[in-house]
Amino acid sequence: MQEQQVEEFGGLARPAVSLEQAQGLAESLFGVRGRVSELGSQQDRNFLIEAERGRFLLKVSNPAFPARELEAQDVAMRALHAADIPAPEPVMPLAGGTAAVDVDGRTCVVRLLTFVDGEPLIDVVHWSTATTAALGDLAGRVSAALADAGHPGFERRLQWDLRHAERVVGDLLRHVADDDRRRLVEDATAQAAAALAPLADRLPLQVLHGDLTDDNTVCERDALGRPRLTGVIDLGDAALGWRVAELAIACSPVFHHDPDRPLAVLPLIAAFDAHARLTDDEIAAIWPLLVLRGATLVVSGEQQVAIDPGNDYADTARDREWLMFAVPAAFDEAVATAAIRRALGRHVAAPRSLEAGPVVPVGTAVAVVDLGWSSRQLEAGDWLHDPEGTEERVLGEAAASGIAATRFGQPRLTRARALDPAPPRNAPLGVDLRVATPTGLVAPFDGELRPTRNGLVLTGRDAALVVDGVGPESPGPVSAGAPIGTVRRAAWLQLLDLAVGPVPAEPRRFVPAAELPAWRVRFLDPAPLLGMPPAPAEEPPAGVLARRDAAYSTLQSHYYAAPPRIERGWRELLIDTDGRHHLDMVNNVTVLGHGHPRIAAAAADQWRMLNTNSRFHYGVVADLSERLLATLPGSFDTVLLVNSGSEAVDLALRLARAFTGRDDVLCVQESYHGWTLASDAVSTALSDNPRAEETRPGWVHVVDALNAYRGRHRGPDAGAAYAADAVAEIDRLAAAGTPLAAFLAEPRNGNAGAIEVPPGYLAAVSTAVRAHGGVWIDDEVQVGYGRQGDVFWGYQQHEDVVPDIVTVAKAMGDGHPLGAVITRREIADALASQGSFFSSAGGSTLSARIGLEVLAVLQDEGLQANAHEVGEHLRRRLEALAERQPLIGAVHGRGLYLGVELVRDRVTLEPATEETAALCDRMLELGVIVQPTGDRQNVLKVKPPLCFTLGSADHFVDLLDRVLTEGF
Repeated sequence: MQEQQVEEFGGLARPAVSLEQAQGLAESLFGVRGRVSELGSQQDRNFLIEAERGRFLLKVSNPAFPARELEAQDVAMRALHAADIPAPEPVMPLAGGTAAVDVDGRTCVVRLLTFVDGEPLIDVVHWSTATTAALGDLAGRVSAALADAGHPGFERRLQWDLRHAERVVGDLLRHVADDDRRRLVEDATAQAAAALAPLADRLPLQVLHGDLTDDNTVCERDALGRPRLTGVIDLGDAALGWRVAELAIACSPVFHHDPDRPLAVLPLIAAFDAHARLTDDEIAAIWPLLVLRGATLVVSGEQQVAIDPGNDYADTARDREWLMFAVPAAFDEAVATAAIRRALGRHVAAPRSLEAGPVVPVGTAVAVVDLGWSSRQLEAGDWLHDPEGTEERVLGEAAASGIAATRFGQPRLTRARALDPAPPRNAPLGVDLRVATPTGLVAPFDGELRPTRNGLVLTGRDAALVVDGVGPESPGPVSAGAPIGTVRRAAWLQLLDLAVGPVPAEPRRFVPAAELPAWRVRFLDPAPLLGMPPAPAEEPPAGVLARRDAAYSTLQSHYYAAPPRIERGWRELLIDTDGRHHLDMVNNVTVLGHGHPRIAAAAADQWRMLNTNSRFHYGVVADLSERLLATLPGSFDTVLLVNSGSEAVDLALRLARAFTGRDDVLCVQESYHGWTLASDAVSTALSDNPRAEETRPGWVHVVDALNAYRGRHRGPDAGAAYAADAVAEIDRLAAAGTPLAAFLAEPRNGNAGAIEVPPGYLAAVSTAVRAHGGVWIDDEVQVGYGRQGDVFWGYQQHEDVVPDIVTVAKAMGDGHPLGAVITRREIADALASQGSFFSSAGGSTLSARIGLEVLAVLQDEGLQANAHEVGEHLRRRLEALAERQPLIGAVHGRGLYLGVELVRDRVTLEPATEETAALCDRMLELGVIVQPTGDRQNVLKVKPPLCFTLGSADHFVDLLDRVLTEGF
């Protein structure tokens, strides 16, 4: 009966053993006593024994499995230990030999194994590429360790042996109750088995672990919470089998952890191959085996629940087992195999060049339509709010007097979404065709013409042409050049290589851009059939980065180790060359949002008219200066226009020195003011200049960072305490004969992470500075211009203070190099003795025109009010998130200039620097660009364009919550 069950791959109910019985068996047979709890298993009974001498696993094996097979498992465990792979070790029974127990009249072997500590990998929610590769590395090491293992007990017939998968599925398929699922499993199994049949006899055999999955792999977490694989458990399925089956079994869990990316298994396969180099036959067998593994899991799981209704372990596994089948079953086998070969560095044949004629009448000119990032026909975000209408418009305009077609493989913006954590499926495996008048198509090669549900297919000797939206002219054999159908208005064309496989019933139309190289083995570019040049290959981000590093000084750093190639933007979105839309959380320079049409129009119009410098006389420089002065109190009456924030601060320092006749400047720790010699000298942020303290000139004096959260003074009285320290330093310098020319500070410490300047501080310090004849320079380069929402200038949030000099840049030009120094005429005139001031682009016609338009848009679109409304919503949501996520220590800032400070401990405030970097990398994977700031690099800077929406704010917080919950 036992042998018959195994032979027919029948289900095996677990032995009926209670916790009390398990405790007794452990003590009587092995001399181990401790607390007992049950662990999950499909067909055995597993118990954790926590004893004084350690933790053990008591296994009461199913009576269907003979002792020789269990002995073989011991051999496999010892082989793993010999290869330094942590695995259970068998403990000898007190009486020696083999321990057994009678359960319901049947003999069950009882074994005690050492317990391999660790968290099951299945409990790790987020699987990074590194985690996936680590499982492949472990599987490869296990395969190599078991390659020479031998024992008669490995000659087993198990339902998990993929050599028998087709039969197992056939025997157990009746247990799948859902008709649609049952048919899908049946059809996919038949196709996979057929693909595997010619390879089967050539696949190498060896001993396998047989169930090396996330259930049977344990890990420990590193300091960042990332899993590090530490051991292998449960060799209950160790047996002889195809070597590549070990790999397929290890791959299967990836599909339930990352079901939207079938090719996420590639790093695992590559890591396995590094230890056990796969043959070409094994590579070809991987995808069919993945389908068969998934189908076996599905039918076995359904059967196990049917015969063992109380088996919660089997019951809860059914949903993920379905994913482990459905994901690979839905993916094209030939495409997957090509992707695997490419990932392993094996040869992949280039797309074939077919001998084919035109599909449109000879001499017909076809206009090429660009729907990608480089398209100038896509405008003002129309591809997002009306993607179908936009495609129709662009194609219709291009085909107004003839024929137009899109590009094969070009990632379309019209097929991407704005706030999506997954890469878009927007790379077309065909082309759209539009005609102004009905146009006949002709056969590009000899073939058989037949109708399809959506149009026609012409099947030739080497290729097939699929045309949707067009009925066949006359089904049957046709010769090249013969009519095949008429396009009335629109059609969709795809060209498939028949050497790879037959035409699918529903050929896939769009895929993620990252998958496109693999899909090109099946789908060919139809452009030559339309008289169009082939779609140009997009230079990958890594190639452009290499050229950048070779020609553009790496001193000018870039975000991320492997950055996406960003070539377009719209509002708060940055768009890469794959068409993916990233949420931009850091671009405070582009205050209005990317691609603003009014700024583009104003710049273009002014370029057409005139662009020259402010030594010529024109009206727009006066217009901009007047508008700037109107935002400030009447004490401000003059404006100097410059190119940048660095230049603005540098000029402000010169003005202060000229006005006071002094050199010394007081500034605040952890601040950044620019890169020129003077502005860098007063920049104290170590994150921008690690040598700031040792290179600081003697005329620069520094007071403590104004941080009531983690600084020297904390809490509600911090402002008075910091002010007292600063005033004492100001008085000391004056008494020493070096009174200050200026006190330089931001009204909110930007680079430190939007840290609040405590109330009362600026009033007390500015009063003290002026009492000794100095001036206060208010650096608004980062935090001004409406960004804080309820005030236009940052200093306005502080009571009873007005600066002497205001510097501004960044937002002022919406990305165009433009800045200003705004002050009193008496201060500006003090520089006259040193000559006139001039900045080539600062007050140019173009810069002034752009600056004027920026102010107009800020007002017309209510962006300051939007910064207040959305910023307050965002802050509230972040503060609520901090109540649930202990890594968030504080939320700083106001409006749309915020900082999310991450700490490892809310008492010691130990900065979570590494976690912050890892979080930013993970957020990039989910389509959000956010970066660390501050001297400790543990604050997320949150300063998006002021057009930021409530929906974008919620999306950011939701993904931040997800990453903090799932891990990095």
